[in-house]
Amino acid sequence: MTDTYRVGVVGCGSIATERHIPAIEANDRTTLRAVYDHKWSNAETTAEAYDVPYAYDDYDALLDSGIDFATVATPPFAHADRTTSALRAGVDVLCEKPMAVTLSDAQSMIDAADESGRTLGIVHNFLYSNSLRKVDRMAANGRLGTVRYVKGFQLSSPRRDLPSWYTDLPGGLFFDESPHLLYLMERFVGTLDLESSTAQRAPADAQSLKSVTATFRGREDKVGQLTMLFDAPLSEWFLFVVGTRRLVVVDIFRDILLTFDREESHSPLQVLKVLLSGTGQAVAGALSSGLDVLRGDLYFGFGELLSRYTAALDSNGEPPVTGADGYRILRTVHDVVESTEETD
Repeated sequence: MTDTYRVGVVGCGSIATERHIPAIEANDRTTLRAVYDHKWSNAETTAEAYDVPYAYDDYDALLDSGIDFATVATPPFAHADRTTSALRAGVDVLCEKPMAVTLSDAQSMIDAADESGRTLGIVHNFLYSNSLRKVDRMAANGRLGTVRYVKGFQLSSPRRDLPSWYTDLPGGLFFDESPHLLYLMERFVGTLDLESSTAQRAPADAQSLKSVTATFRGREDKVGQLTMLFDAPLSEWFLFVVGTRRLVVVDIFRDILLTFDREESHSPLQVLKVLLSGTGQAVAGALSSGLDVLRGDLYFGFGELLSRYTAALDSNGEPPVTGADGYRILRTVHDVVESTEETD
């Protein structure tokens, strides 16, 4: 077993600098050895900011620099090429979502991992946030009862900081961001089988899809529903998990969990108790989340995912999120995009 894994970060954008690099530096099993970006100025600036020994704008040089694994944080268009090249060079890879743009590219990544014997993991990081792990435990010990319905809900303001490349993706921002909500829904519903979808479009606009609503069937007749709006006045992400005994609401951006027990009546007093309970939980969660922000520890599950990935490398086992998992979610994204196109 390797004591410390030497990591190379591929791509020096905000995901790398706000999530990957801080989590790698905070993990006692990983050390940041090198960074790569196709623009030298980005690689150089990032290396200086984080005191990284090596910076490259030559990808082959990064792969030859002695790293044990790479985290790929480039735009989605480059995921397949960067990942397959690394795997074939004998370097394990932890790749951001969506794992690729096309299903054929995603399959080529899986094939490269199989042929090289290296470990390909996909970054479905919110599965390992504090809130989602609590919901997992509640579901496992029966505190939710039987989960029948899960709702993923996103509001997105066009005024927030957005990557320049998202308009080139199929469906625009939907393609890049829907995987997060889809894999969270899948956790509690099972494999998502698309039943229907509707969309509002504005073809002349940079974001062609203004809204998307998709309904899925999961295992045992469970229902998942995804709603995303891309011209909202503010940006919020929520997950609602409805069980027969309890409702949970996850504020994904703030990593806050709200839980509500089954009501015995819908009296005015019961309504007030729900309000007070929700308010108290939200305030307590905001204080905890705020402290994480101040400490620079709010990695949205990436730190835990990284630890589980290194544990998989230790045991030569499956990573926490496999290439097959990433492929399945990517296929669902394509199903929704294609369905909305058919209904135009």
